[in-house]
Amino acid sequence: MGPLARLVQKEFRQIFRDPLMVRLIFLMPIIQLFVLGHAVSLDLKGVRVSVLDPVPGPLSRRLSQAVWETETFTPGPPVATPSQAEDLLVQGRTDLVLHFPVDLERRMRQGNGVLGINLDGRNSAQAGQALAQVQAVLNLEAARLASGWKGQAPRPGGVTLQPLYLYNPELVSRYQMVPAITILLITIISAMLTGMSVVREKELGTLEQLLVSPLTSRQLVLGKTIPLAILSFGELAVATLAAILVFRLPLEGSVLLLSGAVFLYLLVTLGGGLLASTVSSTQQQAIFTVWFFLVFSILLSGFFFPVANMPQALRWLTWMNPMRFIIEIVRGIYLKGSGPADLALPLGMLAAHGVGVFSLALWRFRKRVA
Repeated sequence: MGPLARLVQKEFRQIFRDPLMVRLIFLMPIIQLFVLGHAVSLDLKGVRVSVLDPVPGPLSRRLSQAVWETETFTPGPPVATPSQAEDLLVQGRTDLVLHFPVDLERRMRQGNGVLGINLDGRNSAQAGQALAQVQAVLNLEAARLASGWKGQAPRPGGVTLQPLYLYNPELVSRYQMVPAITILLITIISAMLTGMSVVREKELGTLEQLLVSPLTSRQLVLGKTIPLAILSFGELAVATLAAILVFRLPLEGSVLLLSGAVFLYLLVTLGGGLLASTVSSTQQQAIFTVWFFLVFSILLSGFFFPVANMPQALRWLTWMNPMRFIIEIVRGIYLKGSGPADLALPLGMLAAHGVGVFSLALWRFRKRVA
C-alpha cells in the first residue's frame, strides 16, 4: 500500500471515528431531502383572493366562486371599500383583490367585461403567475356564461383584468431578493462566526484559560457575541445603502424599526451559533451544524418559494423558523412602509424566538463550562 493510499485510509478512519461527523455527513442530507423535497414547489397554492363588489349579484358571485373553487386560490377576508382592500394587502391578510364594476353584466354582454385586480407585487413571480391563472379561470367561466346568452347580445361574454401591482409596480425581482439576501448575509456572519469563534478557543486550548479568568460565563458569552453583533449591524448598514443607491430599492418604512427587528433576529442567530458550539468539538463540526439548520431556514422562510405553496404540515413548521418572520418584516418595511402595528405578529414571534434561543444558548453554555 502506497503513501497516498495510507493517507486516504487514515482520513476515512478519522471521519468514521467521530460519530457526530458521521451523522452530519449521512443523516442530515437525508432529512433535508425528504423535508425540502415537499417544501420546494413553484406551484401556486392557497393564494387568498378577496372581492370588492359594490353591487353584489349572481354574475359576480358566480365568477368569484369559480376562482375560489380552484386548487390555487382560496377566499380571503371580505372587502367593503378600496381603502380596506389596501389595508388588507399592507397587513398581509390577503394576496389579491378583485374589483367588480357596478355594471358588470351589461359590460360582459357587450364583450367588455373589465375587472380591476390589485396584487401584492413584492413577490414578482408569484404575482405574475397569479394574474395569469385568475385570467384563465375567469375567461373559462365567462365562456360558459356566454353560452346561455345566445341571441341576446352580438358579442356575449369576455373578461379583461386591469392589474395594479402594489409595492412593486414593475415586478422587479430584485425588490424581493435584495432584502432577503441582506438577511442571509447577516445570518452567515453572526451564526457561523459565533459557532466557530467558541470552538476555535477549544481547539487552541485557550477556552480553559478564559474560564479560570475573573470573567463570568455570562461576560464570556457577551464578549464573544457583541463584536459579531456590531459587525452584523455594519453589514446591515452597507447592505441598506447598496440596496438604495445601487439597486434602487425604495425604503418606505422606518430605519429604526428595521434595526430593532434585526436586533431581535441577532438574538436568534448569535444564540444558534453558540448552541452549535456547545455540541461541536471542531470548527468543521460547527460549520456543518449551522449549515444544516441554515438550509432549512432559507427554504422554509419564503426566501424563494411562498410559504402558502407548502404542504400544511410544513406551513406549521415554518412558525418555528425565525427567518420567515424577519424576511417578512424587512420586505414589509422596504416595500410597504409597514409600521409596528402592521408587523405586530411577525415582530412578536421574532421576539419570542430571540429570547428563547439566546436564553437556551446561555444556559447550555454555562452548564457546559461549569
